[in-house]
Amino acid sequence: MPRNAERGAHDVLKAYLVRHQLKRSEQREVILDALLRSDRHLSAEELLRNVKRRHPEVGRTTVYRTLKLLSEAGLARELVIDGQAHYERGYLREHRDHFICTACGAILEFTSPDIERLQEEFAARLGFTIEAHRHEIYGRCARCGVADQAPSPLRPTDR
Repeated sequence: MPRNAERGAHDVLKAYLVRHQLKRSEQREVILDALLRSDRHLSAEELLRNVKRRHPEVGRTTVYRTLKLLSEAGLARELVIDGQAHYERGYLREHRDHFICTACGAILEFTSPDIERLQEEFAARLGFTIEAHRHEIYGRCARCGVADQAPSPLRPTDR
């Protein structure tokens, strides 16, 4: 992420903190930096490990609370897979949909103007206003092979 975009994300955080009468902290800034530098989805534990390499004083609770705050501020997006939250940068990032491997947990992102257009068309037909959506498709990635292998515990049960 370019430096000026990182500064913009920090400005968004600062404005959010002021609006909600919360204090600025170096630890929040460090956690935001680690998230901004990541090019993949991270669990809170992975983010904690990344942050602790440079800032061993940052604790688990701080990471979890900051991720919640960053999500509320629109700086992070949460993706829950098999009950575990993963986070990606939300700032200056287009909406992405996800393929999720039920064998290894890999998350593959994609965008499709056709899918977005169809969603809008169906919503309009139904008189529905879309405020947000998540599109997750579960299956097996190329590395894990074909779907006729044994089912995985990552497969969602709410189909």
